[in-house]
Amino acid sequence: MRISFILLTLSLLSVEIFAVPTTLTLPEKEYYQYVQAVRTRKFSDREIDRLHFSLAKMLTEIKAHVETNTVKNAARYKSHTPQPEETLFFKDKDGKEFFTIFLGQGVSWEEFPTSNIYNTRVYIYPGDDKKSLSKVIVQYIKVNSNGTEYIKEMRRIVNSTPFAPGPPKIEGEKVNGDLPKDQEPYTTDPEIAPQENGDLTVEYYSGHDSSHPWVEESPVTEIKLGINQKLQDEKDLLPFPVQKKIYLSYRDVLRELDSKIKNKLYNIDLDKKAVVRKITNFN
Repeated sequence: MRISFILLTLSLLSVEIFAVPTTLTLPEKEYYQYVQAVRTRKFSDREIDRLHFSLAKMLTEIKAHVETNTVKNAARYKSHTPQPEETLFFKDKDGKEFFTIFLGQGVSWEEFPTSNIYNTRVYIYPGDDKKSLSKVIVQYIKVNSNGTEYIKEMRRIVNSTPFAPGPPKIEGEKVNGDLPKDQEPYTTDPEIAPQENGDLTVEYYSGHDSSHPWVEESPVTEIKLGINQKLQDEKDLLPFPVQKKIYLSYRDVLRELDSKIKNKLYNIDLDKKAVVRKITNFN
């Protein structure tokens, strides 16, 4: 009897020691609240709104340079010999105009120790009002893989609602009595709520589903869509670390895009000044 009592006591102690705690610790509670807050806002982000606005404004300026033959004149007259004019805007099979830029190659170690190389290209559709964007497509195509088996793959992050709020209105404010107040060009309106990004969609295309040649340089793909998943789908909610990865990947691409397109616009402006100097070189 005494032995049975001792064994029962030890078993109860072991249950108490190894039982799963039912109360959240403070760090766990804070993380849970953080996750709920981000999901409630559907990953809205002021910086993403500002980047959309910045990209839309710069593409409008580049389009104006194209329409006034700045790009054409620079290619023909800036150097001693004419150069081919760079095409900056294209049209898809539906006749919609878009701008595209290649962001280079990157290496993924998700399947460590196997590494995969991806080409990254972005397609940007300007809005009809020429002041906003109507769609952004970030495309990753696997171009090389180590190992004996190779599966063709393409992934896309698609934003069909790239919101771009305009700058805050400043009316009647003057500096020194007669000069209009200077304002940062890409400041968004603080009175407008940040755009939700829950509609960001990840698309996955695989060689298992299509025998189409894997050279995809068009925003409208003919490859069969394998899987598509929204960033925030209440019926099929992704784990939060995966959601955060998608959101941060999109934001990082927008940052890189903003820098590269800003540099492109700067070079077009320089080319214009060079042509003006050339045609006014009287003596």
